[in-house]
Amino acid sequence: MSKLSLILKTAGGAVATTVTLVTALRENPEIAKSLDGLLGKLKEAAAGDHPKRRFDAKMAAIDTAADAVAQAFPEATEPAGWRRQAQALRVRGELAWSANRGAVRRKAMKSLDAETGELLQQINTRLAALQTALPPEDPRAS
Repeated sequence: MSKLSLILKTAGGAVATTVTLVTALRENPEIAKSLDGLLGKLKEAAAGDHPKRRFDAKMAAIDTAADAVAQAFPEATEPAGWRRQAQALRVRGELAWSANRGAVRRKAMKSLDAETGELLQQINTRLAALQTALPPEDPRAS
């Protein structure tokens, strides 16, 4: 299996996992509205075929996930770190995209895509932990 296909499958899996975890968190009415935007961005990132649009969608999804977690769990410290990492990746992405062409651009975006996938995996881990911290649903509310 080529490195590119492995990276794409890993990043795609991270995005799909994030969609699943966020969908479960979405059941909490306090964060449902902000998560709607996140789900759309994650689906766009998973389905897009243009590397720049995929990258931008992942960056927006990370920012939205950070906002949703910060809103639902004000004591969480991770969102600020996620935002800093996303901002650094965003700057590097803009530089890689605008300063390079052809194979050099593809290589740079591939590397950034792998780093973005790692950040999404960290977010997935934290979302899974936070999901267990949510109060159980009241069956009478349905």
